[in-house]
Amino acid sequence: MEIVRTFDIPKNNLLSIKYDGDEEDALSLLYDQWTSNEYLRDFFKRFQRDYQIKYGKCILKRVVREAKDYANELFDVLYDAASQEENATLEKLFQPLDNREKGQKSYEKQSLKGKGEERKSYLRIYAIRYRSMIIVTGGAIKLTDRMEYRKHTNDELKKLKLVKGFLEKDNPELNFGYLDI
Repeated sequence: MEIVRTFDIPKNNLLSIKYDGDEEDALSLLYDQWTSNEYLRDFFKRFQRDYQIKYGKCILKRVVREAKDYANELFDVLYDAASQEENATLEKLFQPLDNREKGQKSYEKQSLKGKGEERKSYLRIYAIRYRSMIIVTGGAIKLTDRMEYRKHTNDELKKLKLVKGFLEKDNPELNFGYLDI
């Protein structure tokens, strides 16, 4: 496992994990998946019931187009935030993974989440705050209220813990927090 730079921006505080055996880092892989008609079509066919429970009836073609639009908007916002010299926009974009931590002071190795600006956006990018950096660990299309309810979102929780352990080897005294966009 290694930590790599995202985008081609100097002084960029947005990093991504490249897991052993993977050809791409986590953020690049998400972009490839979320802009692929085939991947999205397969995903929404498989989880059609989850989508309908949360968002109502759907036409597959429209949902795929919507997801691609959300992904492009999200990655544009992420690129703009990473391009700024100050971390304020990036910090605002990534929120604590645990909703109970909203409004509280951020801390080292906090788990984060990030999502699109659309109120109904189901795209999530997961990350860990580490020093002045945000390290992307992965992401998911989240259609259920709790991550534990589906294997693909539960796997993202496992990745957060794995990366936390990787970072703790260097600095065991630091506190962690999980973030998500």
